[in-house]
Amino acid sequence: MNTKPSKTILTIMNVLFWIVFIGLCVETGILLCSYFASLFIAETETFKLYKPIDLRLLFTKDIVQYHIVMISFILMNGFKTFIAYKVVKLFTVLKFEQPFTTETTKFVFEISCWVFVTGIFGAVMNANVHWVSKRIQEINFDWNVNEILFFAGLIYIIAVIMQRGTEIQDENDLTV
Repeated sequence: MNTKPSKTILTIMNVLFWIVFIGLCVETGILLCSYFASLFIAETETFKLYKPIDLRLLFTKDIVQYHIVMISFILMNGFKTFIAYKVVKLFTVLKFEQPFTTETTKFVFEISCWVFVTGIFGAVMNANVHWVSKRIQEINFDWNVNEILFFAGLIYIIAVIMQRGTEIQDENDLTV
């Protein structure tokens, strides 16, 4: 079996995940700056996030919900950034010659747990955003929680398979 194309694809994926990680860091930083600017600089365009969401009405009608919505945006992006960071770290641990190690399996399990936590957090925040949309201000934003939870389950299944592969590889190493 030729492993050259697989190694090339993994290298490309590593570069892409670095780009995603840096982009998510910038996005989270922009959200943080927008949030703090909206708190300390009055009458600015900071209520209009870089995404097409304008929270000025929410800020004037219910400041507590404004803080909850903004912090949920920041935390959700923070979770996604942390997951991208974990994947980037996985590439430093992953050895193509011997991929089934305890360390790589542990990383994949951690990633699945963090994706699941992100999905649950997103579900709670989606419910809050829908409540705010009905009561205070229309906010058309959805974190696609079903896809995130599906992704968490898929990663968990891969982690279980990797754990079994690690056990088989360890058994084979002991018998040689």
